[in-house]
Amino acid sequence: MPFLYQVLLNPGICPDKILIFVHLISLTIGKMKSWKEKYGSWGLVAGAAEGLGKAFSEALANRGMHMILIDNQEEKLYATADTIENKYGIRTKKLLLDLSVIGSLQAIFESIEDLDCRLIVYNAAYGPVKPFIKHSVSELDYYIDLNSRMPLHLTFHFIKNLPEGSSAGIILLSSLAGLYGTNLVAPYGATKAFNFNLAEALYHEYRSKGIDILACCAGATDTPNYRNTFPKYGIIKPSVTSPRIVAESTLKKLGKKGLHIPGIGNRIIFSLLSHIFTRKSVSYLMNKTMQRMYGYRFEPEND
Repeated sequence: MPFLYQVLLNPGICPDKILIFVHLISLTIGKMKSWKEKYGSWGLVAGAAEGLGKAFSEALANRGMHMILIDNQEEKLYATADTIENKYGIRTKKLLLDLSVIGSLQAIFESIEDLDCRLIVYNAAYGPVKPFIKHSVSELDYYIDLNSRMPLHLTFHFIKNLPEGSSAGIILLSSLAGLYGTNLVAPYGATKAFNFNLAEALYHEYRSKGIDILACCAGATDTPNYRNTFPKYGIIKPSVTSPRIVAESTLKKLGKKGLHIPGIGNRIIFSLLSHIFTRKSVSYLMNKTMQRMYGYRFEPEND
């Protein structure tokens, strides 16, 4: 867009440049119109305050959608809302909710009751890096409540409440850690495997009904949560993808497939490992890498 403004403001502008400018603007408006016709004028992102959730919120706002932003971090939630309102000229609704509480569903559906909201992105998750036995029982329940129970119920009620014949979109954030059992993130990986299987199954169940459902299996992503795990890299360093690339590439794949792995490097490595090595070998490599990255933080477990 900066290039277009330069063209328009150039005193030596020629008719050809005007035509190019008008054509590009019409293409942009056309894409925004077709996107909103398919998914509505409002989008909803759960876990929207920072990281991937913020990136998805910006990407949808850039497509002309007004946004319903949900998070439990009040200051960051309002800051993200202000940013996208000022940057993209859209409206936002801000819901300060604890999504581990199933009662939050009522507030969510009350907020979209009178809106043309047919696109949801579920990004909220709990995923510390630590040995399985170091968790409390309440933490284990929290994984289930936030990472699995809420997206399951949200997806169910969202589909059930859609007007008959409506097109819609659902994106559930999974993880590469959900494709292979990975030490130090066992409960997190297990809940992400749940989301992956849920989204893939529903993709096939609803693809003929105009409801696009996609699991985004992101690898290491440059978010505050990832940086705060303080990974220590050795010879093998995972490909770390920017949140913007994850969000944009995922939205482009919505309606085209049921599973998307963002990042060219991640897709190449996953494809090579899946086709060349056995599952046992790939699992071994992933777990060794995980130990190299985070094993230094924990004392060896007693046998």
